[in-house]
Amino acid sequence: MKLRSVSTRLTLTLLLVTLGSLSGLWLALGAALETFFVKEAQTKLREQTDVLATQIPPHWDSAIAVRQLTDLTSQQARVHVKILNTAAMTRLMSQGVEDADLVELPADLIPKTLAGEPQAGSFWIPTVANYRWWLYSTAPIRNPNTAQIVGAVYIAMPLRRPKRFAQQVQGLVMGMAIAATTLATATGLLLSRTLTQPLKALHRQAQRLEAGDYQARSALKGKDELAQLSHLLDQMAAKLMETLSALQAQETARRELVANVSHDLRTPLAALRVELEAILDGVVTGEKAQLYLQRACHETDYLARLVEQLLLLAKADAGQLRVYPQAVSAVAIAQECLSRMQPSATQAGLELELHDASTKAPVWVDPELTGQVVLNLLDNAIKYAPESKVICLNVLPLVETEQQHYVPLQIQDQGKGIEASILQRLTERFYRGDNARPRGGMGLGLAIAEQICQLQGGRMQIESQLGQGTVVTLLLPVAD
Repeated sequence: MKLRSVSTRLTLTLLLVTLGSLSGLWLALGAALETFFVKEAQTKLREQTDVLATQIPPHWDSAIAVRQLTDLTSQQARVHVKILNTAAMTRLMSQGVEDADLVELPADLIPKTLAGEPQAGSFWIPTVANYRWWLYSTAPIRNPNTAQIVGAVYIAMPLRRPKRFAQQVQGLVMGMAIAATTLATATGLLLSRTLTQPLKALHRQAQRLEAGDYQARSALKGKDELAQLSHLLDQMAAKLMETLSALQAQETARRELVANVSHDLRTPLAALRVELEAILDGVVTGEKAQLYLQRACHETDYLARLVEQLLLLAKADAGQLRVYPQAVSAVAIAQECLSRMQPSATQAGLELELHDASTKAPVWVDPELTGQVVLNLLDNAIKYAPESKVICLNVLPLVETEQQHYVPLQIQDQGKGIEASILQRLTERFYRGDNARPRGGMGLGLAIAEQICQLQGGRMQIESQLGQGTVVTLLLPVAD
């Protein structure tokens, strides 16, 4: 399970990459340092040979002076030195390498040197246990007066010495590299944890969301990519909560609809059946039969209105509700609606009044749909404010809201008012504030009214105070 962790995999990856880099660095650095120190030793050996070949000629005839120069060079540089004559015979030699015998030089080196060609390079001696590889350098000794070659200088040193220097430097550099790598690995581990800790928080949040806890929040702060992902998940969780609440509300509304439909449709259908059967069976005749038929017509009209509301709402939800706006007079719409609702108001013992503020600006609405909204609102006022003596339909002067001009059309009653808790839910579908009323509709009228207003670019506002009545205001957009 630990190998599946992002932190562990990041750390292992960083460690493997670092070890691979160090291995490559070790090999490359070793080869480079060895080459450098070997060349440096070869150059120094060449210089020592040239210096000795220059110092010996003035003292060539003095064996003591030549011996002193030879011993001084071999002891200071810790090298093997040979001085040879023109016959390639050893005149004297000095051993500066304590733990190695004087090695035999290749046979062709001295003849070439006596011919005037200095020699340099390396050779391998398998018989010497400590130092198998050697560096050498030769130079001719010339008479300072005649420039004639009178001998040769041969200097040799073990190749192990520059290699050891290279290894020491390589070890020092690699030690520093390992220390830096250790620090980098520890830093990488800390950085990986700073990356994986937010990922773990996001993982826990995702698990809680999957389990149905839509209040889960990761609470990551900052502006990096993980924090942005956290904010996005928090927003998604908030939207999921809103969607869930909306679905729950719709489910509650659906159940209320089933209950309302079962009640509001069963009652008129039962009444229709009883009344029509009574007439068909001859139980009721004459004027009483006529009364039964009138009541049956009223029940049919009620059912038609309910079906019409459901169809209208279904069209609006499906985006199939066609709105045909045109420039019309808000006063004309109000007058038409008052004349149509006057019989219902008279039957309820109420008066309908129109208050016109002489607003001449036409409104840009669909007159048929807007008239249905006003009729529905007037019908609600007649039904639910029976104690109100007068229901007023007010056409008010122009108002401006958010750089848009509207003509307010108000339906005002003097009923008992609506409680604040109910007022907030009046435009919810299938919601009925008074479930005890015998037949108050299915709670679709205000929802349809609000949706029609929005489709036309208008608004609907509801205000109410207990004991003082209710005011519904339609803000109808003014025609340009």
